[in-house]
Formats: sequence, structure tokens, C-alpha cells
Amino acid sequence: MINLIKSYYKSTRYILNLVQFNEDKIDSIDYKDEHYLGLNSEKTPVRIFYSKNKKAQSVIIFPGASPYAENHPGMIMLANALRNIGYNVFLPRIPNLKNLLIVKDNVEWFSHCYQELLKHPKTSSKIMVVGMSYGGANLLKASFEKRFTDNPPKSILSYGTYYSIETALNFFLTGEISYQNKLHKITPHEWGTIVIFYNFFKTIETNFDKEKITLLLKCRIEDKHDEVEKIKKELNSDERDLVDKILNGNIDQKIKNMILQMIDNNKDLLNYLSPKNWAENIDIKTFIMHGANDSMVPFTESTMLASKIKNSQILISFLYEHREMSNDRGIFFKIKEILKMINFFALYFRFNK
Repeated sequence: MINLIKSYYKSTRYILNLVQFNEDKIDSIDYKDEHYLGLNSEKTPVRIFYSKNKKAQSVIIFPGASPYAENHPGMIMLANALRNIGYNVFLPRIPNLKNLLIVKDNVEWFSHCYQELLKHPKTSSKIMVVGMSYGGANLLKASFEKRFTDNPPKSILSYGTYYSIETALNFFLTGEISYQNKLHKITPHEWGTIVIFYNFFKTIETNFDKEKITLLLKCRIEDKHDEVEKIKKELNSDERDLVDKILNGNIDQKIKNMILQMIDNNKDLLNYLSPKNWAENIDIKTFIMHGANDSMVPFTESTMLASKIKNSQILISFLYEHREMSNDRGIFFKIKEILKMINFFALYFRFNK
């Protein structure tokens, strides 16, 4: 009973920390920037949020595909909230994901990073691992690697990841998800189209200048806006029109056909990285969370993932919904959703004790 009460207390404190997070004060948050030896044998950044708790358990939060890496406000928010309730939290950089690369090597980077961070003097024996967005599926795949199986984590927590890259990519073509026997239309985030073309445009046959357009997208990812405009001027009018549509997430039939060709030409890679093909073999306790407001990866991906992993617990949060799905939720609905989150994380913290 005491452990149950403690888990609910910790869960409530965690959610309050998330709610009270102020991005404007992010520079005042205390952390240490250290390094681990990367897969390429180079010093690779890891940001560590040390708890004052001398018996602190450790949490490794693996990133999604984002150029902001350990500087992403969402990552800092989660790490700070966990540190404030007594955990040492590690935010390692995975260089490929900072460069938004969808490659098989990501899985080995995850397992190698895990092994290296286990050597850190502040890493506890009962370690928890978290995978954000695209990184969640990479983490699940890495859990089969020997570096993981030799010393497995207590649990895996997946935030907003996909079940099948192919169905997730198809979402960007249609903006449609099926939920409760209804088809809902959602506007996909334009970032998804940029990532797809940046990774796979060079794998299809086209008369467009693939090298220049891929370079332009790389500059956009790195927020080099002057370089983007400079390269644009070197393109012909059809290429500029294509680039504008990619950057704005304006998917017409021509872009749809290109993306379908990219999917077809990269099926081996997409199948390797898609939990749809191997998730039923995951033995580690897996907690799955997804927000209904996710316009990068639809939450239905997580519902399919949970159905595949036998030892899993899922929370779909409708606290913040897509406008297209909202039904003018009232205060009682919001209270119910908050209680669902408290219950979910109470179970999570209790299991990982």
C-alpha cells in the first residue's frame, strides 16, 4: 500500500513538473554536458541532469530525428521533470538522428550508446530507457542487440513512435487516420515531407537535380535560410516549384507519386526499421504513450504497436486533440484525462522501482 501511494505521489509530481515547465526559463535549468565514446570512436555529447537523490535510478532518453538533439525543449522538459522527482537523466546525442538520417546504423548507435552509458559512474543497476518519436522504434529494435540483452533495462517507454514506417509515410500522403470506425482528416506536419525527401529523393528516377535539391533540404534542416535561397536561384522553375511544395508540406499528385516510389524503392530498410515486422518478439516490459495531437506520427501507430507487444501498457492522451477531432471537451473530460496520465505514470514508476 505504501509503495502504491508513493507511486501516485511521484506520478502527480512528475505531471505537475511537466505542466509548470516554462520554455522561457530554459536557460536557468541546471545540467552537465559530458561525452560518451560514440560508435565512430569519437567523443559524442551526452547531457546529464543530476538528481540530489544519492540513490537515484537512471533514465536514458534517446532522441527522435531532430537537428536540435539534446537542445530540444521537449527533451529538456522531460529530463528536468524526471530529475526533479529523483532520477539521474541522460540525454545522449545520436549523430545520425541530429542529421535526420533514416539508416540501419541508427539501431547499432542506440545499442552502443546504451552499453557505453552503463559504464557511467552515476548509472544505476535498475535503468529505464525512453525513446522519443522516430527514436522509439529504433530503441525497440536495438533491444534485440547483444549489448541490450546482456544487461537489459528495467523497461522501455516509447513516446509517439510508429508501428510501420510505410503506414506513417502514407499518412503524409492522405492526412487521414481511422479511429473509432470514423475517418478523420488531419493536416500532417510539413517537417515529415522534408525528412522523406531528404532521405529518399536520391533513390528514385527523376529529371530534377537530386543533388542540389537534397543539399537545399539539408540547409533547411540546419536552418541555413540564406543558403536555401541561394540554391533555389540555381534551380529551374519546375524544381523551385517542387521545393516550395516540399518545404510547405503541399502534397500534390506529383509529390504523392514520388513518395510512393521512394517507399517502394526502400522497402528492405523500412521493413527492418518497422516494429510491425518484429515487435511480437519484444520481451522487455514496454510502456507506450502517444498524444492525439501528434501531426508527425498519428497516434493510431501506437495503438497498433501495443497490440503487437504482449507485455505492454498504453496511454493515448486526448487532453490536447487535433482541431479536426475535437468535440469541445469540457472540464470534466480534461480532469479524466489528467487522471489517466497519473494512473499510467504511477504504474510506470511502481514497475520500475
